[in-house]
Amino acid sequence: MKKHFLSILGIAVIVLGISLESQALTLNPFKRDGRVKASSLMITGNYVDSRLLAELAQYYSKQPLLVISPDVDGGYQLFFTPATKKATAISPDEFIDIIKYINPKRIIVIGNDSYVPMKFVDQARADYSIISLDSDNWSKNAAALGDLLKIEKLPTLFEEYKKNIDSIAK
Repeated sequence: MKKHFLSILGIAVIVLGISLESQALTLNPFKRDGRVKASSLMITGNYVDSRLLAELAQYYSKQPLLVISPDVDGGYQLFFTPATKKATAISPDEFIDIIKYINPKRIIVIGNDSYVPMKFVDQARADYSIISLDSDNWSKNAAALGDLLKIEKLPTLFEEYKKNIDSIAK
């Protein structure tokens, strides 16, 4: 009887261990059928209009954002912001690694090459679809991004926040 109880207990422990291990694997917020939950990765520069548009889009779409900021020494600082966490500084050498980790279906570049340097876009272009929103008219960029991410109110929100920022800056 005691042997029977110990063998049942042993089997229960093994089954429990396997189920907890498999459950722990599914708790990873970035894992879903071999793809992260990010259908889009937005990349932009650290400038008012592009950053405002990207941050609003991220808030409503819950998609990750990568901000590229020019550094005083001519280099770049990169900041990765998942939808639910604070920004994390990453090295420019880790640019393609973070994209592979996110594994987006598409990359949306917000701004032209003065916002996002072509050396970064070219690295990503080899393995990912790139959509560039590079109009000089930020209202048009907001409308296009709203269409891509299915956020109808994005252009209106962008205009409202931009007016508020412009009135404060004056």
